[in-house]
Amino acid sequence: MAKLHLLAKSLPRRPGVYIFHSLGDLVIYVGKANNLRARVSSYFQLGHQLAADKQIMVGQIKRIEHILVRSETEALLLESTLIKKYRPKYNILLKDDKFFQYIRIALHEPFPSVTTVRKVTLDGSRYFGPYTSGLAVRQTMRLLKRLFPYKSCPNPPAVPCFDYQLGRCLGHSTSPNSRVEYHQVVTRLIDFLDGHTGSVLRDLKQHMRQAAQQRDFERAALLRDRWRALEHILEQQTVISVRRESFDIISVARREHLAAVNLFQVRSGKLVQRDQFLLQHIARHHDAELVMAFIGQYYSQSTSHPRQVYAPVQVPLAIGNGLQIKFSRPQRGLKRKLLMLGNENAEDYLQREFSQRMSESSRARQGLEELAAALKLPGIPRRIEMYDVSNIQGKFPVASMVVFEQGLPKKNAYRKFNVKTIKQSDDVHMLAEVLRRRFQRKSDAGWPWPDLLLLDGGKPQLNTVLTNVSEIPRDMPIAALAKREEEIFIPEKSNPVHLAKDSAGLHFIQQIRDEAHRFAIGFYRRKHRQATTRSMLDEIPGLGPTIKKKLLNKFGTLRGIRQAGDDELRQTIGEQKTALLKQYI
Repeated sequence: MAKLHLLAKSLPRRPGVYIFHSLGDLVIYVGKANNLRARVSSYFQLGHQLAADKQIMVGQIKRIEHILVRSETEALLLESTLIKKYRPKYNILLKDDKFFQYIRIALHEPFPSVTTVRKVTLDGSRYFGPYTSGLAVRQTMRLLKRLFPYKSCPNPPAVPCFDYQLGRCLGHSTSPNSRVEYHQVVTRLIDFLDGHTGSVLRDLKQHMRQAAQQRDFERAALLRDRWRALEHILEQQTVISVRRESFDIISVARREHLAAVNLFQVRSGKLVQRDQFLLQHIARHHDAELVMAFIGQYYSQSTSHPRQVYAPVQVPLAIGNGLQIKFSRPQRGLKRKLLMLGNENAEDYLQREFSQRMSESSRARQGLEELAAALKLPGIPRRIEMYDVSNIQGKFPVASMVVFEQGLPKKNAYRKFNVKTIKQSDDVHMLAEVLRRRFQRKSDAGWPWPDLLLLDGGKPQLNTVLTNVSEIPRDMPIAALAKREEEIFIPEKSNPVHLAKDSAGLHFIQQIRDEAHRFAIGFYRRKHRQATTRSMLDEIPGLGPTIKKKLLNKFGTLRGIRQAGDDELRQTIGEQKTALLKQYI
């Protein structure tokens, strides 16, 4: 500890981000500071009062890393990025933020495409989001397609797709007018996503009248249908302010180890969306800290937010300046009423989340108890690991490790393995190799020993692992699940254990087995797809490994490369290589 204190006192008195690492170089906390030396030193000063969880954290610190930045604003943004990347256990975390989705409009393409992505990149596109659920994104995309006939197929511009027959695509030809018209559609789409729905409605009505005056009644009817659909949507939105203001309202509710955030989004005076989020690792943190954590992690990822946001606490000016947002704490009037209504929504969401978790926890507890009794375990297993191998005739062999703690999946502890030494189709020895590598890791290096080790397979898998993997502690409970008859094999017992078909124990172990299988199959498919794409690219003369890597990193699959526009390809690999690529695919 004295060594860490000396290191902290040697840090520069400048803005930056500090990162605490525990044994095994695991990141356990990320923080920001306007003065790194003063902030980091405060953790190690005698007599300095730290919360109980922070005292535990300090006892686990083995290494301190720091990154210098130019301002407190940059420190805030970098802190949010690193928290999202590492998800440290002592930081307040925005639950499942890695599953945010965005709507991407590729403005650099001749006919900009509209797609959904999970990551924002500096590629000249316009992004909208984040959206917190896949359902919300799918509903939005269906609505956009009804209102705006943008390109949604890989066809060349001169080849109309089926959507063209339905009036949902312009049948974009290569004439200058069609390209101008298409960009007008994209402009209206962007205005709609920006919340300027009134202008979109007026434009549709004007174009509808022009089409009717020109006796183009088919087009006029299409525009009329879009206009009516948009008007119906706007009628369903709640009018909040006659002043046509745009702002967000943040409300927070908390209970025990979990907090909920309700976010009202008001655009042009109408309540257009409500999002709800969960915050984890909140014990002993004040409400103000919860709000700051949410603001930093959400708005640093938001691509389209208003200039005004109302929050239940006073937000430091530096944070607002960094995010280019004005934060205020409403005291009375409409904004205060919306804040209180948001509190009610957050409380309701938290209640529903707790009820669901209690139900899941109760079922998991029953399943654990039945499983422990059937396998004659010394106690109810807290941590369970299950392993599955996936390959086809020995090609692209991979394995998965899924982890359940207290009967519930712990997805941030899942791991993938590439099988390295077994070249032929031999699932049992592939499994042995993976387990050997797993248990060569120390239990205190971020991979704690499980209380129960499960294998997907039967007697052969169990016997091979017991014979060939000496790294597994001999007192560790281990079992193998054979899918055909749902038989469970355990060491030193010739006959399998059978659980009742309708028992919670059997349903629980099936859930773990199915999760391991899903995780392994997903990894195998990605690896197979990348290898297939890479092999096709290998056949193109003059395309070196660096170019192939750029293409795969950017577009992911061969289909993605084929669908990419010429401008996008040129920006990625240059004019010459794009021409070469086009000759072959």
